[in-house]
Amino acid sequence: MSPGRRTTPRPRRGRVSVVLLGVVAVVVTALAIVLGRAVLVDAPDREAGTPVTPAPDATATPLADYDTDDLAVVRAPFCGRISAESAALAIGVDTAEDPVAWRPGVPVPGTGSIANEWGCSVTAGDVTASAWVFATPVSPDRAREWARDAAGGDCQRKDVPTIGSPGAVVTCPDGPGKHTTFHGLVGDTWLACRMTGTGDAERVGRWCVVALEAMRTG
Repeated sequence: MSPGRRTTPRPRRGRVSVVLLGVVAVVVTALAIVLGRAVLVDAPDREAGTPVTPAPDATATPLADYDTDDLAVVRAPFCGRISAESAALAIGVDTAEDPVAWRPGVPVPGTGSIANEWGCSVTAGDVTASAWVFATPVSPDRAREWARDAAGGDCQRKDVPTIGSPGAVVTCPDGPGKHTTFHGLVGDTWLACRMTGTGDAERVGRWCVVALEAMRTG
């Protein structure tokens, strides 16, 4: 081949190919990191049985009318399945703030205590509705102890349906007001739902239904 026909040196093509391959590698690596983070965040929820169905429709179902047959709940995040609309309807107000979630190892919103549970709270005016599920399995013996302790002090036990067995429903002093809490064991999971500023167990029970639907897996 004569020197005059060598118009495009091969090394230049090689450099262009290397550059293009490098760009592709960077893009693929970045995508893998993003996808990896999504899997790492999502996988624990799925392994723990977090429901993947859409958030339940807004409802104001009394707890006494709620079907608890074969009820199973998650020990994982659930607050994303509670909407402000659902909370407001259950609480009995026009509007509510967006739900606020917390998890084990971080301070519970509005308190200085570190959480041992996955939780969610919704504020509507002077009322705060909250729910939480203990992060580790709980034995029936421990649950019976907690149910007894829940009705201690100045708290008064309510003779209404509970959210688990053993369970307890109590109204307790809370500064100038009071709060009402449903406690119960579902399977080996201890959970609770509470509303401040009221002793109306039926009203709190409607909020419990919203929380149970968000936690429910069966």
